[in-house]
Amino acid sequence: FFNAIVKDNDTTSFSLCLPVFLGVLAISALHEVMHIVAAKKYGVKLGNPVPLPSLQVGSFGSITPLRSFPSSRSALFDIALSGPGVAMLASLAMIVLGLRLTMTAQSFAYFPVVPAALMKSSFLIGSIASIVFPKVMLAPLSQPIPIHSLFLVGLAGLFSSSVNLLPIGRLDGGRASMAAYGRRSASLISLLSLLLLAFYSFNGVSGIIIFWGALVVLTQQRLADIPVRNEVTEINGLRVAIYNTLLVLSLLTLA
Repeated sequence: FFNAIVKDNDTTSFSLCLPVFLGVLAISALHEVMHIVAAKKYGVKLGNPVPLPSLQVGSFGSITPLRSFPSSRSALFDIALSGPGVAMLASLAMIVLGLRLTMTAQSFAYFPVVPAALMKSSFLIGSIASIVFPKVMLAPLSQPIPIHSLFLVGLAGLFSSSVNLLPIGRLDGGRASMAAYGRRSASLISLLSLLLLAFYSFNGVSGIIIFWGALVVLTQQRLADIPVRNEVTEINGLRVAIYNTLLVLSLLTLA
């Protein structure tokens, strides 16, 4: 990209990357807007979001601190999961639509080109591609393939949502875990998740996991969040089922 733009004065690469860049920003904005909508519903004040850039997927989303105490665990749950939940569903829809548009495209001139290994970089993405676009899964890992920009936007959004759903500290997933299982259980789950994150980071399993683990530690997102005014009343079974489903999807994405 750098050589094409700076040395060769070829702006084609820029025009191919711009839709992906804008799409990633749109997914991040959707994530934050849903947090704001849910917080306003429950009268909870949020701090200014602090963007977290990513070398792998463009953006890890933002740190959005709570500036007032949620009234209940249900309020905390809805505020926490509204962002990554909606963003994950939108990202999955974009992945499927991007694959379908790639299959039916008459010309690939304006499609970004990625290695086939990208389709196999995640269990969930590979499974979706096997169902929607099975031929692409037969390509060698190093073979370059043209793909619609929507797929790449959905891919970035899916990974961003997945790391934020991990049940750790002040992450969206950590807040949802506290709301679903209580502070004591959530603290234990957070500790175990941090140990697993450290294990995978030290073993170099995934570049995304390594960078995310470093950000979680450096930005103190591993710490417990502020308390809820009513931590006794539990959330309903439907909310717990939604959280568990989203957590499984996130783990399958990162697997």
